[in-house]
Amino acid sequence: MKKKILSLLLVLSIALGCVAFGEEAAPSAVKTPEQQQAEVVEYSNNMQKNIIRTYAHALADNYYYGIADEELLFSVICSVIDEGKLDINKALAAMIKALDDEHAQFYTPEEYKAMTEDIAGSFSGIGVTIRDHEKGVLVLSVMEGGPAYKAGMMAYDYIVGVNGQDVRSLNSAQVRELIVGETGTEVKVKVLRGENEIELTCIRDTVEVSQLETKMLNDKTAYVKLLQFTSNSPEEMEAYVKELRSKNVKNLVLDLRDNPGGDLQAAVDIANIFISAGAIAELRYKDETQNKVLRSKNFNAPNFKMLVLVNEYSASASEFLATAIQSRGVGKILGTKTYGKGSMQILNRAVTGAGFKYTIGEFYSYKGKRIHTVGVTPDIVVENEEIKVDESKFEAIDMNKATAGTLDEQMIFALEQRLNALGYIDYADSVFDEQTKDAVSRFQAVLGHEITGIPGIYEYIYLNDYNYAELTTIVDNQIDAAMEYFK
Repeated sequence: MKKKILSLLLVLSIALGCVAFGEEAAPSAVKTPEQQQAEVVEYSNNMQKNIIRTYAHALADNYYYGIADEELLFSVICSVIDEGKLDINKALAAMIKALDDEHAQFYTPEEYKAMTEDIAGSFSGIGVTIRDHEKGVLVLSVMEGGPAYKAGMMAYDYIVGVNGQDVRSLNSAQVRELIVGETGTEVKVKVLRGENEIELTCIRDTVEVSQLETKMLNDKTAYVKLLQFTSNSPEEMEAYVKELRSKNVKNLVLDLRDNPGGDLQAAVDIANIFISAGAIAELRYKDETQNKVLRSKNFNAPNFKMLVLVNEYSASASEFLATAIQSRGVGKILGTKTYGKGSMQILNRAVTGAGFKYTIGEFYSYKGKRIHTVGVTPDIVVENEEIKVDESKFEAIDMNKATAGTLDEQMIFALEQRLNALGYIDYADSVFDEQTKDAVSRFQAVLGHEITGIPGIYEYIYLNDYNYAELTTIVDNQIDAAMEYFK
């Protein structure tokens, strides 16, 4: 009986199948605009989910200190709950935050554009190097002749406001995004200098950033300060070294103080300029099979007697170059212990135009010495001094001569002493040269006076009445020690 029932069901199913196959398919129902919109939204959500999963897998595979895909995706779920909808940029920001890596960062599309312009070494801005600091955004250096320089901004100012917006809670990338803009436009930047807040008006300009500041310390000793590592800095350095070799310069001071790093490949290329053929560093990754030793291929390296200056603000690519020179015996390191950032980050562009970076490895000296969290210890430890300004040693200002312009040596000396104490000039020699005129111009810009470059009654009144009691100045013992070393 069971066999008959099974046979009957089989015949019935075949028959139904034939009928179904032989009939024309019923026309599909026309979808409403709402249904079509819902399908588009669903498709978009699925695409975003796939993209987010791809980024999560890539992060988990390459993040040097290790993290699971599940942990990253859980952070995304939490961000969706918080925000109420799926968004690739928010998901990426959540995953980067989940890494708990102080050197990992998410960039909005605008911030990413600014970041890549910085690395390229050309953008429209005000010409400063900035970095995050516990007190806020610190100005590490000001490009001579640039918009910020002309407005009177100085190294070690803290940026606290941009165009009336308080930026104390923002990081350096966010502050930079507020500062850059169209060439020729105005941006007001408020800085904290000591206890005083000063608002400076800068006119944005296309800044072709030269990363080198050079001079001769004497007829045998050259000095080069490398401000930051960008894609064009190796070419600049190579040209400068070629010039020094043509002049038979014997000694070279390479100043990496306050250099926050930048493009690691630029540091590798510059190391190749100074270091002869052989190992210079080791790169280590999560996948140990990718570890590699970097080697110089230069068989014609210069034979300078070399000294590298560093301090606690020398970081990342600066530490790479310093330790490469030190470990190969190409030069000595002088100054104070460096920052201790020996990790390597990769910068990626997302499909949304945003960007993100995270740690993919660490660099070591070619002898296996770790830099990250340790820093580079100088061969010669020398600390600079911070001393109070002694106003009693200032030349008196004679207001009867305040209109003498640049003709009275006593008044020029008094002027330069005070501008030196305020940080506008490095010396006082009673000679009114272009450096003094430039310092006066920037001082007038800060005061809001007419910018003439020539001191007048109002500048002398301000300098005479200023309270210098709380001011300090830096005695550069390190450069003095460098000159002594070459003797």
